[in-house]
Amino acid sequence: MITTDHLNSVTNDFFSRYWNPKNGKVPIWERSEWDFNGTIPNHDKQGCYALLKNDKIIYIGVGISKGSGIYKNHGLGYRLKRYFKVNKNLQLNPNKYLPTENWQELTGILTIGFPNEHFCLASALEIYLVYHLNPTQNKNLKK
Repeated sequence: MITTDHLNSVTNDFFSRYWNPKNGKVPIWERSEWDFNGTIPNHDKQGCYALLKNDKIIYIGVGISKGSGIYKNHGLGYRLKRYFKVNKNLQLNPNKYLPTENWQELTGILTIGFPNEHFCLASALEIYLVYHLNPTQNKNLKK
């Protein structure tokens, strides 16, 4: 089982190997998971995301779309739209959003955003995390 502690540990290992201190502050995973209410943390950045089923990380992905207009570099916000939809029946469920049909098991999403000038490292982090953590729903990049 992959926990957020495992995710943070392997992420820290990645940054200790590949982050240049001259790049500024090391990106970190948001402290709390997004639970389908409000704005997704780091929606306005490019970076990585982890999908959760209760306290277990089941999928790790990357959102590095360039976007355009007012959504320029909003890679995470654009990519994560495939995992949720607007809740049209708030009486049955108080969350503003719900997981999409293919991802009903999701209970939350974690994000880590990168500065624009270092967004390409998000892809490297995704590969590193999938390789070392082997999430159950990732099909590619496994050991």
